Amino acid sequence: MSTPTPRVGARTEVDPPVIEPYTYGLLTVAQVMTGDGRWQVGGVHYPTHACAQGGHVVGSCPVPEGAGGTSHNKPISGAPEWVEGSLAFSVYARTECNAVGFEQAAQAAQTRLRNIEPRETERFFSAWVLGRTTELREPAGTTPVGLLAGLGLLEQDAALHYAGQPVLHAPRWTQPQWTRFRLVQQQGPLLRTELESPVVFGGAYFDDPTEPAEHDPAARQFWLYATGTVRAFRGQPFVNEAFDPPTNTRIAVAERTYALDHDCYAARVLIDLELT
Repeated sequence: MSTPTPRVGARTEVDPPVIEPYTYGLLTVAQVMTGDGRWQVGGVHYPTHACAQGGHVVGSCPVPEGAGGTSHNKPISGAPEWVEGSLAFSVYARTECNAVGFEQAAQAAQTRLRNIEPRETERFFSAWVLGRTTELREPAGTTPVGLLAGLGLLEQDAALHYAGQPVLHAPRWTQPQWTRFRLVQQQGPLLRTELESPVVFGGAYFDDPTEPAEHDPAARQFWLYATGTVRAFRGQPFVNEAFDPPTNTRIAVAERTYALDHDCYAARVLIDLELT
């Protein structure tokens, strides 16, 4: 005797689940400033003293040069260094559907925009900021080093060439290796090293920003970057709506304009996890 199949009625529409917010990404670490301004046209630039170098002389009362003592001449000098941030760019999300029963097009587009902003800002930062940095320090050259050695090299290099805490940037797939060796600890919303450098685990960081490609964790290699303080200028989100009568389609596009920068310091080491 066959078992009767229960009849399935029409499904009931309910609210979608609340998603957990994206954590430990670029916007978590960045100093985020929200507000419209002239930066939305060409980005920002600013003078910085964070990479200024100095020196030391022996003695507290140098005597004039030629008198057999220390000279007043202090040769290490320089004007403030100018930092040029990225050009302005827009993150957008589009939604469209039959206009019948689809009255919340703008709200849906804004929700999608909030969800993708962390990923798209990381994608831009990786390819257009890290990938186009010209004055890049490489304390190990192009020789692969283990994760422990690479982290130490970058924090040592930053101590010599930057006045503040460096920000470390790594692809998100590498995070278990950091935890394995207890290289990071949670401090509020951030993950920091033992020397308190904040660490970004970016979901859209390319393993080599100079050649954007999909991640290849099987290769076991990636570039670990260190930069100065990261900032994100962003405007207010806005929505454009349209209706297409021939197709009876309602369209909404939500956008937000960004500009990203990092302070003067930038360095990287090539990490080979097989060496760790």
